[in-house]
Amino acid sequence: AVHFVAVSMASSDDEPGPSYGGPAAVDPPVLLSAAEKRLRKWRRMLGVTVDDWKAYVRAKPQVVQRRTRKGVPAPLRGYAWQVMSGGRELRACHHGVYDELVLSTLDERDDDIAKDISRTFPSHVFFAKPDGAGQRSLYNVLRAYSVYDREVGYVQGMGFVAGLLLLHMSEEDAFWVMVALFRGAVHEPLEGLYSPGMPLVRRCLHQLEGLLGEHLPRLAAHFQRECVHASMFATQWFVTLFAYSLPLGVVERVWDVFMLEGVKVIFQVGVALLQRAEENLLALPFEVLAANLRHFPVSEKCEEADGVGRAGDDNVEADDLLERALALRLSRRLEELRAEHDYLNERMSDSGAERSHPP
Repeated sequence: AVHFVAVSMASSDDEPGPSYGGPAAVDPPVLLSAAEKRLRKWRRMLGVTVDDWKAYVRAKPQVVQRRTRKGVPAPLRGYAWQVMSGGRELRACHHGVYDELVLSTLDERDDDIAKDISRTFPSHVFFAKPDGAGQRSLYNVLRAYSVYDREVGYVQGMGFVAGLLLLHMSEEDAFWVMVALFRGAVHEPLEGLYSPGMPLVRRCLHQLEGLLGEHLPRLAAHFQRECVHASMFATQWFVTLFAYSLPLGVVERVWDVFMLEGVKVIFQVGVALLQRAEENLLALPFEVLAANLRHFPVSEKCEEADGVGRAGDDNVEADDLLERALALRLSRRLEELRAEHDYLNERMSDSGAERSHPP
């Protein structure tokens, strides 16, 4: 059902018009659907400039969080992600840099990028055509980033991050949002998910296993008995930020929250997914469990053949998943597990140094 609200077009500051002896003319109310009313609220909240957005966030942070958790309206999602991540500001400060990167000399990573392009959202119409506009844009963004950050370069999971951004914004905007996310313009930098040795992936897996032991002790014990480790199913969660694993309409809603609140929501969603599937997973032996987890949660609910899915179903699914996920209070425990991982990592480094330099 579509709900409408009556909105007067007259400003509260309007003066009454001149009278000609008859009743004053009154503009009829304009009926706006709930979706249009929501769109207007978001336009006011985002403002015209990044400074407008920042001012609104400072003034009404709880309103921003509540509206974001309900979902950014699709027509504004690309711009909202840019301002939330800091990518919009980065682009403004680096005019012409992206074009230079795209046109730079080829390097050894280009072949790897070209081979992986067709594996990124292969069922989505935008990326399905070989050498089509989608694949060319994806290649350009990934190649530009590999030149921009030669230490990190290119890692396979980046394609899904870049691909999801390209569904909502231009090449250059997608590139600068990637830079903002990986370098940490607003939240914790994520480049450790892709840098040599993937140190942030290792830390995230340690944190996730700690959370499972507390929030899903039966499932954690089952995983331990069956020799199933978080790295077997959750590495792609972090490397692709769920862009590989969830239906498009659901991952867009997860990313709405991720852009505003940071990587914490990836843990919340991961724990919520496992909570929802716990009873089924507990009944599976290793061989079946490992096979199911390799494609989890895609194995639970397949996308539509066109890669887009049904918007209504995805919205219901996203509402249910995010309600469960955002009810989890994980911030303090994540910090404790982070400190624990850093301590254990430091001890291992010290132990390795002692073995390599005996007295």
